[in-house]
Amino acid sequence: MDILSKMLEALVITLREGIEAALVVGILLAYLRKTGREALTRYVLLGLGAAVLASILGAVLIQRYGLDPENEVLEGTVMFVAAGLVGSLVIWMWRTGRSVRQRLEGRLDTLVGPAGMTVGSRAALGVFAFAFLMVLREGVETVLFLAALSGTIGANPLYNALGGGLGLLLAFLFGYLLVQGSVRINLHRFFGITGVVLLILVGKLIAGGFHEFFEVGLIPSSPFWLEVVGLFTRETTSLLVLILLIALPGLCLAWDGWRMLPPTPVPETRAADRRKHLAGFRRARRWTVAAGTGALTISLVLGTFLAVQATRGYDPTPLKVVPVDGAIRLAFPEDEKIHKHVVDVEGVPVRFLLLKRKDGSVASAFDVCYICPAKGYFQDGEQLICKNCDAPINEATVGMTGGCNPIPLQANTDGSQVTVSMTELARGQDRFAKR
Repeated sequence: MDILSKMLEALVITLREGIEAALVVGILLAYLRKTGREALTRYVLLGLGAAVLASILGAVLIQRYGLDPENEVLEGTVMFVAAGLVGSLVIWMWRTGRSVRQRLEGRLDTLVGPAGMTVGSRAALGVFAFAFLMVLREGVETVLFLAALSGTIGANPLYNALGGGLGLLLAFLFGYLLVQGSVRINLHRFFGITGVVLLILVGKLIAGGFHEFFEVGLIPSSPFWLEVVGLFTRETTSLLVLILLIALPGLCLAWDGWRMLPPTPVPETRAADRRKHLAGFRRARRWTVAAGTGALTISLVLGTFLAVQATRGYDPTPLKVVPVDGAIRLAFPEDEKIHKHVVDVEGVPVRFLLLKRKDGSVASAFDVCYICPAKGYFQDGEQLICKNCDAPINEATVGMTGGCNPIPLQANTDGSQVTVSMTELARGQDRFAKR
């Protein structure tokens, strides 16, 4: 489930950005054909290739000098930068979605000169630069978005690579269909719908940035803001964003496909040409409806996974224990599941947990971290998951300090019994009293 959600999140980002690049290149190539400048097509393709190589170079540099998993400041900064880029993209879509073709054509007229003009170095350089910069913008944004996802809670670069590669493949298919005229969509509606959902992604990235800064104490936090940040960083929220990103554009495509009207027959047109135009219309409608239906089908499957996600993990009810001679004495855990307990410390219920590691040792900690509200943890495989922000904690790091790790609790073991002093448990009293 975690692998699927991470791959799909990367897939949606590269697909969305790839579609943006395909849209720009498609309009550019169509414009050159319409104005009789097919000779400039190769410079568009050269610009596209150069932009792809530059984006790959950027990805290599980020991989070589990029995100340190322990550098919360860098992770948070990249997330804020990515959020700013997504926000600017939404503004661009909303402002230009209705007239994107006209605006691009106006800018191209300035670059290549009037129709029929001999292809020269100025025109070739202008078209090359236009294609390079427009596609490079999408490529760089994609790299930064994937870098931000690699820094988000629970991410794995391998999942990003697999999902991102599949997203680029689908974007290439979309671009091919767009250039061939087989997919015709209402750009204004498409941009408007996806823009709303991308704003949710902006909120998620901003929340992730704040979470990283909260961990290192770079900015002060409060219970209210930690609740808000936790809502956006949870795995279920990520999956819901994915569903919206896929379902809403899918509805847009399906709606446009069903409402697509056949071409109006012209009396002077030959019968063969009319049949050709009608066949093209039917082909475009089939592809548009199929794309929309496929997106809605994927969303339905993701919705099923989301329902399963809500019931994942093992979260036992804490057992109430009573101190004897100033200490709590418990049997040594026999399995590798978390064992939760709660003890009254001057009227404050203090929760703690014990976990037997694979090497046979026992990890002991309070059922609360340093920064989030005292909601505790549940177990998912070999990890503990923070109930507030979904941060995964490897069992090997339980007992270490910092961030979303459970606050360490000193305990003594003799192989058959675990002993925790009330003095040690009293250290967590204030943390639980602030709920």
